[in-house]
Amino acid sequence: MKNFNLFALLASLTLVFSSCSTNETLLPEEQSLDLLKTYTIKRDANGAYSLDYNLNSDAQVENVVDESTNTNNIYLYSSDKQTSRRRSQELTIDGEQLKVGFVDTNSDKQPKITIIDDNIVFAKDTDSNKMLSEYGVTGNEDGTYTLDFIVKNKVTVDFVYNEDEKVYEIHLEEGKTSETSFSRVFEKTNGELLKIYFINHDNKAQARSSIKSDNTGKPAVIIQ
Repeated sequence: MKNFNLFALLASLTLVFSSCSTNETLLPEEQSLDLLKTYTIKRDANGAYSLDYNLNSDAQVENVVDESTNTNNIYLYSSDKQTSRRRSQELTIDGEQLKVGFVDTNSDKQPKITIIDDNIVFAKDTDSNKMLSEYGVTGNEDGTYTLDFIVKNKVTVDFVYNEDEKVYEIHLEEGKTSETSFSRVFEKTNGELLKIYFINHDNKAQARSSIKSDNTGKPAVIIQ
C-alpha cells in the first residue's frame, strides 16, 4: 500500500512539473501575439506626413487603400521569413484628411487614426502652419499615446480639456516665451474616440471666449 501511495505521489509531482513547463513554454508566444508594437504618425517642418511603425516579430505587410473610406489599411500577417521589423512610408493628405488603419491578423487590436489638416506642402501659409512647426503622435505598447510637438518662436501653449466636446485642445497664440518643444501622454477610454485638436489663435488680444469662428482646429488627430 505504501509503495502504491509513493508511486501516486511521484506521478502527481511529474504531472505538475510538466504542466508548469508547458505553461512556461507557451507564455512567450502568448506575450508576442500582437504583431504591431508601436507606431508614429508625424508631420515634419516642411508639412510632409509619414508613418513609422515597429513590429514584435517577423511579418508580411500589405498596404491596401480602401477608396470608399479613403483609408490606408496596413495588413499584418505572421511570417516565417526574416523581415525588417521597422517600417516607414510616406502619407498624403487627400483634400484635408488622411486615414490609417492597422489590421493585425494576430490580434483584436485594430487602431484607426484620422488626421485632419491642410495640405501645407502646397499651401505654406495655412493656419495650421503659422504657429506649429512639427508634431508626431505615437501609439505605445501600453495603450497610451504620446504627442510630441515643436512650435515656432514666441508662441505660447495652453492645454485645455473640452469636457462638452470631449476634446483635448492645444491652444497656440503669440506670446513671450522661449519654450518650443512639448510632450504629453494621453490615455484612451475604451469605446470612445481620443481627439486632440490644435487651436490657433490669430489675435491674442481678443477674449478667449469670443474666439470661436476664427479658431482653426487643425491639425486634428482622432484615434478610434
